[in-house]
Amino acid sequence: MKRMHLKRHKKKSIINKILIIVILLFISVIYILKIFSEKAVPEMINYSEIETKKIVSSLINTAVIDEISTKTTMDDLFITLKDSNGDIKSIDINSSKVNKILVDASKIVEQNLKYLESGEVDKLKLNSNYDKEKLKKGIIYELPSGIIFNNVLFNNVMPKIPVKINLIGNIFCRLNTEVESYGINNALIKVSIGIEAEVKILLPFTSTNTKITTNVPVVIKILEGNIPSYYFDGYLNSPSVSTSV
Repeated sequence: MKRMHLKRHKKKSIINKILIIVILLFISVIYILKIFSEKAVPEMINYSEIETKKIVSSLINTAVIDEISTKTTMDDLFITLKDSNGDIKSIDINSSKVNKILVDASKIVEQNLKYLESGEVDKLKLNSNYDKEKLKKGIIYELPSGIIFNNVLFNNVMPKIPVKINLIGNIFCRLNTEVESYGINNALIKVSIGIEAEVKILLPFTSTNTKITTNVPVVIKILEGNIPSYYFDGYLNSPSVSTSV
């Protein structure tokens, strides 16, 4: 009887030790997750936002320049009237063509971001800096593990963290202009398309929304002759369009 009692006591003692170990492990995991959430996740989000904006902005610029900028002239955007002396009397926006260009730009951006999201790399114009095999899986970037532990030594020995995106919200396009004096009675006009897109950055542990803004140059031209003062006021309310995703 005494031996049986000792065996039961010993068995109970082992179970208690196992329970204590399990509880300690559980507490340790919770503590690690808490530290991870407070320190690592914000760092991951910040890093992924920087890289996502860099890649997506490059993609948008390449697509819009190729499809819009190379096919657009100053005469497509503005109607310029001059007097007999060659001085500019008025500069008016060619509303129908400008609106079409902005709509086309927003469609191009939307389509390219969807291609990027779904991994349809063959339909994108990308330079050699990007890993097309990863992009085909919808992974636009891989974060090095070292940023979690603030130690670069982990970059090569631990798996990388995949970053993906989803297009959300509206794509907003706006015509921007800059006017600078150039020589005597001349003006240098720079026209660009301001583009704003909202995407959701997807990480294994979290996600966040971010706005990506970029300015794509369209036309740069020198206008000869005196520029009327009201010309500058005409661009305070430049045309803009937005498209729903």
